[in-house]
Amino acid sequence: MGGERAGSLRRRLRRSARRLARRVDLRRLVSRRRDGSPLGLVTAKTTLAGVISWELALRLPGTQPPVLAPLTALLVTQLTLVKTITGSLQRVASVTAGVLLALGVADLLGLHWWSVGLVVFVSLAVGQVLKLGSHRVEVPVSALLVLTLGGTAGVARTRVLETLIGAGVGVVVNAFLAPPVYIRPAGEAIYELADHMAGVLEGAATDLAEGWSGEDAYERLLEARELDAEVRDAGEAVGQAEDSLRLNPRRRLVGDPSDELREGLTSLEHSVILIRGLCRSLVELDTVTGGRGPGSPLQAALGRVLVELADAVRAFGEHLAASVPGPPANQAPLYRALARARAARDQLAKEMAAGPGEAPREPDPPLLGPPVGERSRRGRGVRSVVHSPPLPWV
Repeated sequence: MGGERAGSLRRRLRRSARRLARRVDLRRLVSRRRDGSPLGLVTAKTTLAGVISWELALRLPGTQPPVLAPLTALLVTQLTLVKTITGSLQRVASVTAGVLLALGVADLLGLHWWSVGLVVFVSLAVGQVLKLGSHRVEVPVSALLVLTLGGTAGVARTRVLETLIGAGVGVVVNAFLAPPVYIRPAGEAIYELADHMAGVLEGAATDLAEGWSGEDAYERLLEARELDAEVRDAGEAVGQAEDSLRLNPRRRLVGDPSDELREGLTSLEHSVILIRGLCRSLVELDTVTGGRGPGSPLQAALGRVLVELADAVRAFGEHLAASVPGPPANQAPLYRALARARAARDQLAKEMAAGPGEAPREPDPPLLGPPVGERSRRGRGVRSVVHSPPLPWV
């Protein structure tokens, strides 16, 4: 009796620890810190672009400090070359539209509270119509700056030239000073996703080895649902890798494995759906069996399937991460893991075909086949997990 209470207490403590770990995920801090070196390079390049644009803009006619030139360089020097070019074009278009609008208002209406409100309203509308993205707020900002500085053609021309200088310097600096390539972070993000998927499967297998518990099955289902957020993070990393290779002069040197990354991510995304369905099947199995769970042989076979699937998922993530960048990775570990997973799946199918064995018969044995009216509700149990492979590769 005391042993059962101690086991129940350990299970509750483990479930509480898992809930706390899901709310306070320190792994995200580690993954962000791992990308610190590119951010340091971007900081240095942004500083250089701001200084150069300031010095160039000082040579423009006018008495005002050329603040707009380094400010533009700071805003357009983004993590990738494509984002730098896109941001430069959007900012130049925003400033130009705001300047032209301010010149028209200054000549026709003058500077009043109602004219300022009209400028702000029209500027925001123009920014939305031109689809300037996050730079649409620069339209009213530029218009108000020109209005407050007199609204003359000389002031307007200086503001546009400062913006052009800052945008041009930002593009040139980011293009010729080691434009970043984010292939390796994408490979690491995919491996982390595969590793976390394998952790969910291994955790479910550990729960089965320690005895059946519907509460543990439900906790694993919650963990499987939270994998969707990691799929989105990995997708953003792959998208950043694809974006960093566009127009990048280093593309020929580092290669372009973005297609392999995208295909691998798609496979893992499908597998996340199947893992979530598998965990849902365990929860439904607890309901169907009235909390007793499957028999010992079936439970052991199911745990072995989960362990082998976890190894296959992790091997797949390692295979992708080892290939990016570099020569093709050795596929033998992945093939061996898949073979073991198939063998475990076949063994589980045999255990299920054998039936409950010496378990007491009931009028409606759920694992052998529910009544016709119950098939739609119970058709997603363990039997569906076996007959539809839990992984696209198995």
